[in-house]
Amino acid sequence: MTIGVLGTGGIATSLATMFATAGHEVLLGPDAGGPEEVVERSSVIVPAFLGVQGAVQQLGPWRAGLRGKILVDITNPFTGGHGDFVSPWAVGGTEDLAAAFPGARLVGAFKNVWWEAFDGTPDPTAPAIQVIADDPEAKRTFLRLCAATPFTYTDAGGLDQARRVERMALSGVSRSGVRAA
Repeated sequence: MTIGVLGTGGIATSLATMFATAGHEVLLGPDAGGPEEVVERSSVIVPAFLGVQGAVQQLGPWRAGLRGKILVDITNPFTGGHGDFVSPWAVGGTEDLAAAFPGARLVGAFKNVWWEAFDGTPDPTAPAIQVIADDPEAKRTFLRLCAATPFTYTDAGGLDQARRVERMALSGVSRSGVRAA
């Protein structure tokens, strides 16, 4: 199975490296010919864009190409200072992404940890990665792809748990938005 990672930032390259090290074929856009080719050639798509609205905007042109593919949401709806959320408690970002791409098979993951957890060395203090999805087969497939990665993964329920999982990331942040020691 090919995993397509869209984005060029630290989290995108770290996740691409992690999955490649685990033995998977990985396409990192835009290096792999751009988003259209990554979406076309990949079975699993990981958009590494800022926020759900950023992901919706960036992925919009490839909506039809995402149908039937596993779309892994790693976004959190943080405010600019990472001290609060832009959405109310009753709303979860992965649910928003599922509504924007109804044909995709949504899985939420890597939402309860900070990007520093992906610096290339396993962090024994990193919490288990909470994985959410309404599609049981998509969740099982994603967890199989993650089996050889250096993290522990936990089934955290359906997409209705997005708001809970996303807010877990803030447990390690002080009021100033800086990661607490």
